[in-house]
Order: sequence, then C-alpha cells, then structure tokens
Amino acid sequence: MIVLQLVVNGVLLGGTYILLAQGLNLIFGVMGIVNIAHGAIITLAGLFTYWFVTETHLSPLLLIPPVFIVMLVVGGILQRLLLEPLAKLGRSRELLTLMVTFGLSYVLVETALNFFGSQYVSLPDLQTTWSVAGLAFNEALVAAGALGALISGGLYIWLRYTASGQALLATSQNPVGAVTCGIDVRRMRAIAFALGTALAATAGILLILILPLSAPTADTLTILSFVIVALGGLGDYRGAVMAALLLGLVQSGVGYYLGGDAEVVVPYLLLITFMVVRPQGIGHATR
Repeated sequence: MIVLQLVVNGVLLGGTYILLAQGLNLIFGVMGIVNIAHGAIITLAGLFTYWFVTETHLSPLLLIPPVFIVMLVVGGILQRLLLEPLAKLGRSRELLTLMVTFGLSYVLVETALNFFGSQYVSLPDLQTTWSVAGLAFNEALVAAGALGALISGGLYIWLRYTASGQALLATSQNPVGAVTCGIDVRRMRAIAFALGTALAATAGILLILILPLSAPTADTLTILSFVIVALGGLGDYRGAVMAALLLGLVQSGVGYYLGGDAEVVVPYLLLITFMVVRPQGIGHATR
C-alpha cells in the first residue's frame, strides 16, 4: 500500500511538473533559446498569489484565468521589445538572448525581493486530505496535479488539432519550411513566448499550493524546468510529459525512503544519467 501511495503522490507531483516545464519547452522548441527568466516568472506569480490570497481570502484558483490572460499580453510585449530585435543577428542570437533573459530574470527577482521579501512563504489553502480505498489524497496536490495535466492536455489538443497550433509546431520543426508554406514565423515566435510566459505564471499559482517559495528560488525552478525539458528531449512535448511524470515518481520514492536531502539531487542525477545513456531524451527514445 505504501508503494501505491508513493505512485499516486508521484503522478500528482508530475502533473504539476508538466506545467512547470511546458512553457520553457515551447519557447525552446519554437525560438531555439533557453528562457533564463522562466523560474523568476514562476516565482513572482507564486508570491503574488500568496499576497492576493492573504489580502482577499479568496481561492488562489480564481487567479488562473486573469493571470494567464495578462501574462499572455506581457509575454508578447516582452518578446517584441527584447527578443525579436535579436532574431536577425545570426549565430550570436542564442548568446544574446540568453544574456537578455538573464537580465530579465535579475530584474524580476529583485522586484520580488522588494515587494515580497526573501522569506519562504506557502499557502495554507487546500490542505484537506481525502482517503480513498486506503490511499491519502492531499487536496492541494490533487488540485495542482489535475489542473496542470488539464492545461497541458488543452495545450496538446491546440497544438495538434488547430490551424494556429499546427503552424506553431511547423515553425518549431522547420522554420525555413514554415516560411515557404506562408506561415508568419515572426508572429509564431511572439505567440510561443507569450504562451510560455503565461504557462510559467500559471505554474507559479499552482506551485505555491504545494511548495514554499521565495524570490531566491527562481534559479532553482529554472534549472528544474530545464532538467525536465532536457530529459524529455529538447522541444519534445510528449517527452517533457513523460520526463515530468518520471521525475515526480522518482522524487516521491526517494523522498520517502532516503529523505528530503536525497530527493533534492534526484533531478540532477537523472539528467546526468540520461545525458550519458540516452542524450536524445525520453521522447525520442520511444519513437
């Protein structure tokens, strides 16, 4: 029964990790860059959620629709102002975009420090535990995992079965071919960054329900997201889902049997192992 409980916890945690990584995965797949500010966006959204709930005593889940829409707009503006001008700079573009997003991350972290301080905070909401067939289901973990999986599932449907989603996929797979087919690649880059930013902010709203956050955790979340994306295969949607679930399951088991200190190093050990054994990632390995 303990093993089954650990599997349940791992799957639910993996559902949250899916959303954590998909924004970064989408931006990398279309734009070919690693958004260093990804973790800062997640952290800032989580801390804002903490402030909102403590001030209004409303459910944090109410924030998801408005924050998603606002961050879509913010992400689109940031891409056009900061990243699009670098798109025509050739091989130096990757390094310059890393530097720009690193600077953006610093600005966001300092903003979070000034407004929310450096202390770790967490929300006491959704702390009920349900018992089903002898298994315990924490309400916050269920909400975060289920909503993460639902939003990621909606993203998958949009990418696979809508014209705009397929245009985005085509751009990620072959930008030159997408241009020849009449796809506005510049617009697709803006959509990818906007959507990736909105997904990161949504992940922050859900993450504050299950993990304590503070401004300095931004770098850790960026690294964790990149680990999931790398494990899945850079830019691979299905691979990122599988990697997130694998990481959740392994962390659940290691945390129970070996403790929290061992659980922290699990993502990095998995990354090292896969880079040596299967560098193309889980997604490519299953095709």
